[in-house]
Order: sequence, then structure tokens, then C-alpha cells
Amino acid sequence: MRAFSVSKENENNRQFFQQMLFTAAMVVLAIKNITDSSVIIQKPGMIDNLLIMAFTAFIGIKLMTQKYTYFSLVFSIILFMVSVYTCIKCYYFYLYFTSLLLCAIQDVDFQKVLNVTWKVKAFLLGIHVLAYATDAVIQPWKLTYSYRDGVQRMTFYQGHANTFAMYLCWISLEYLYSSFERLTYLNIGIVWLINFFFYQFCDSNTAMITVTFACILILGCKVLHGGRKEIFEKIITVVSKYLYAFLSIFFVSIIIGYVNGLFVPVFEFFDDLFTGRLLYGAVAYDLKGISFFGKSFSFDSKTYWRGHWVDGMIFDNCFIWMMISYGIVYLVLISLGCIIFNSKMTVREKIFIMLYTMYTVMEAYVMNAAICFPLLILGIHMTRHVEKENRAYDYIAKRRELLKHKKEIIINGTEN
Repeated sequence: MRAFSVSKENENNRQFFQQMLFTAAMVVLAIKNITDSSVIIQKPGMIDNLLIMAFTAFIGIKLMTQKYTYFSLVFSIILFMVSVYTCIKCYYFYLYFTSLLLCAIQDVDFQKVLNVTWKVKAFLLGIHVLAYATDAVIQPWKLTYSYRDGVQRMTFYQGHANTFAMYLCWISLEYLYSSFERLTYLNIGIVWLINFFFYQFCDSNTAMITVTFACILILGCKVLHGGRKEIFEKIITVVSKYLYAFLSIFFVSIIIGYVNGLFVPVFEFFDDLFTGRLLYGAVAYDLKGISFFGKSFSFDSKTYWRGHWVDGMIFDNCFIWMMISYGIVYLVLISLGCIIFNSKMTVREKIFIMLYTMYTVMEAYVMNAAICFPLLILGIHMTRHVEKENRAYDYIAKRRELLKHKKEIIINGTEN
């Protein structure tokens, strides 16, 4: 029995060590991401490189101490190599961090990780809010603003109003996820009010809509009971399972169709609904084509296309962004992940997959899993499947330890 207790203790120590490594890596990325966009915290290139090296070291050790099957090892290597290829082709390096996090999340208590990261991010963002509020009183000429349709929007020293709102939104979602079981109506109301307060200054619709939906869905889980709750959860299951795949097919099809003279009324309706995002996609597809694994491209500041003058190509829709630049392969992988792992997900996880998908419609940077964490839910279930495959090996190892222990007892007994 002592062999089993020692083995269990070693396993617990291993998991605790891996938990600390993954948490440290996420904290490093939290610091890097917020300071990257900060106006008041300027870090030298050397510090940025040290942060990247620290992240890579933490995740590298985590990966080397994990268990793998042949399939999981090959899949992890391929995913990382394809992601790095895409990063090099597109000159955007979010996928480097995301791919490593996805492969390294095995044996991690994700709730505990987020419970640390949201506090670190809130502290850093709080410094910016305090500095901005102080300057608004003492030296208002230092304040930075961003503008939309002539409306002045406060940036809180995060470069752009949308950037600040994005961080506030995902900090709120990290808190809601990590505290899901113990949330009260008061907690949910305070989260919404904080976001609504800053919405008055930032005017970021995407962030406010996402947090509002999050609060409504979580309240639904708490308020509804019996048959109504079952129906509510079934709807969440179906939507979280198929929405990402449906929207991937929808956006790719409608843009290709419109460029070829199809779906014109539907395209124009949704282009107005999504404030011109589809037109950018149609122009980019017609001029640059589809990307499968990633490619870089550039446009003039003003582009003429079929009677339209398009100023500064903007891709605030990740489905379109991956179709044109990152690569359709990621639309396929995420869609399959949502479908395959849906039955293994909790209601909480399904809700946040829905929120992630909804946010993806309006923003392009959601492939950065250190910010938009629901992508890592797929990694949790991908690696959990690996753990199940390894149970046979664990069982055999324990049997060997037991037999070895019995032999030692017999030998010692014979000698005595």
C-alpha cells in the first residue's frame, strides 16, 4: 500500500508543479498583453523579449512533463508547426502563444488559473484607470482619445477605447467563469454595472453586448428550474455545438457568393447590420483570394472596388480574417472542436463557448487565447481525452508497482 501512497503523492506533486507552470505562463502573457498596448507603461524591447522567453520556458517545461499518446504527440507537433508557419506568413504572433497554451493545458485546473489572471489584469488595468482619472483632473491636456463618427471616446491610456473595453470585457468574463458556482445576483449585477459605467466613456458596443449576454445566460442558469432549465440548457447545448461551424460557413459563403453575383440582398442586409464588415471581406477576397494556412497582404489607404471607395481595410470579424489571412484551417479546427467536445463540456463551458463565438463576429483578435480564454476550453477536453487513453498505462504501472512490492515482502520474509 505504501507504494500506492508514494505514487499518489508523486502524482499530486507533479500536477501542482504543472499547475504553477501554466499559471505563471498565463500571468506573463497577461503582463505582456496589457503593457503592449499601454501608453504609460513603456517597456524596452529587451524586457518584451524576456517575457516571451519566460513564457516559452514555463510552457516548455510543462510540455516536457506531460503524458502523451502517439496521436496526441503528433497532433501537438503539427498544430504548433502550422501555427508558427501562419505567424511567419502573417506577421501576427498570437497563434504561437495560443498553440502552446492549447497543447500544455493538460492536468490544469483552469478555474484556478483564471482566478489568478483576472486579478493580475484588473490590477494592471486599474493602474491605467487611476492614472487617466488623475490626469483628467490635474493635467487634462495629457489625455488621449479615440474617435468614431466624430464622437470622442476615452482610451484610459490603452491606446484605443476598444482596447480598454476589450480588456475590461474579458477580465469580467474570467471572473464570471472562475467564480461561476458561487456567483450571487449581486456579483452579476456589479459586473454588469462596472461595464456599463465604462461603456459611457468608451462606447464599445461589442464588449457591452457580450457582457450583457453573459450576465443574462448565467442568470438563466440560476433562476430557471425543472423543465424550463432543461429546455434552456438544451438550447445552450445546440447553439454552442453548431454556432461556430454555422457562422464559418455563412460568412465564407456569403462573401464568395456576393463577389460572384449571388446573395446580393442578403449580403447588403448583413453588411449594414455588421457596420460594413462584410464589404471589407468581399474586397479582400476578390483582390487577394482565400488563405488556407496563412498569408500576408496589404492594401492602399484608399481602395476602389466595384463602385465603392474603401478607406483603410479593417477586419473586425475573425471569420473573415481567417478566411483571408490566418487560414481556413483554423475555422475547420475550431468548428470540429466545438462539435466533438460538446458532449464533454459543462453548461458553464458551453455558455462561454457561445460568448466567444458571438464576440468573434465583431472582433478579429480572438485567436489570442491569453485574452479570449474560451478557446482553451477546447484544449482542456482535447488533453482530457489523452488522459483517458493513458489510464491503461497508469493501471499497468500501478500493477507493476504492486507486484514489485509483493516480491519484496516475499523475499524479505524468506530471508528472515
